[in-house]
Amino acid sequence: MPEIEPPVARGKFEVTLTPTPDEPVPVGPTLGRMLLAKRFHGDLEGISQGQMLTAMTSVDGSAGYVAIERFAGALRGRKGSFVLQHDGVMDRGLPKLSVSVVPDSGTEELAGITGNMEIIVTDGEHSYEFRYFLPMPDGPTTDSSA
Repeated sequence: MPEIEPPVARGKFEVTLTPTPDEPVPVGPTLGRMLLAKRFHGDLEGISQGQMLTAMTSVDGSAGYVAIERFAGALRGRKGSFVLQHDGVMDRGLPKLSVSVVPDSGTEELAGITGNMEIIVTDGEHSYEFRYFLPMPDGPTTDSSA
């Protein structure tokens, strides 16, 4: 049986990061926390808000972050919200990032959504490719609007 390719939603987003006051750290990597605010355009239309925790090391290009954000809006016209979880590492300049939908976080017409998002940064502009599965109201997992 052939594997079903997930639909891919594409578009751009703007992001605003607001640092929160840091706790003084006597020795070692610097820990930080930021508030996230995003505005999505394209197949995803809406906003997200969340929080990011960071760790910056003394080695240039090495750092890590985790984040949780709640998207609210529409995916190809289907309204609702869902939560994305980020896990990012920069190893001496080599990035590794995983952004996944938190299971069972979808609401309204986005209930049951699963998927992964790739974030692309080119010349300071952010875009996304979101591979997802979304149950049809009365049937199998698919998305007829792809």
